[in-house]
Amino acid sequence: MSGAEKAFGALKSMLLVNEKFDAIHSEMKELSAELRDLAKSHSELGQRVARIEGVMEGYARAFADPRQLPER
Repeated sequence: MSGAEKAFGALKSMLLVNEKFDAIHSEMKELSAELRDLAKSHSELGQRVARIEGVMEGYARAFADPRQLPER
């Protein structure tokens, strides 16, 4: 193998590695965006569950037997 062939092979390898890094970089950006969306959905879901729990507690208190002492 001549020196030019070795240099061309090294250059080709560097370009392939660069392409792989570019692909990984774009994949990481997509995953980051998906993770942000997931975190937002998780937060919204937690708020919805808290509201539902509040409504359920309100109904439980409204229909509770007033003669019964509250639990500690």
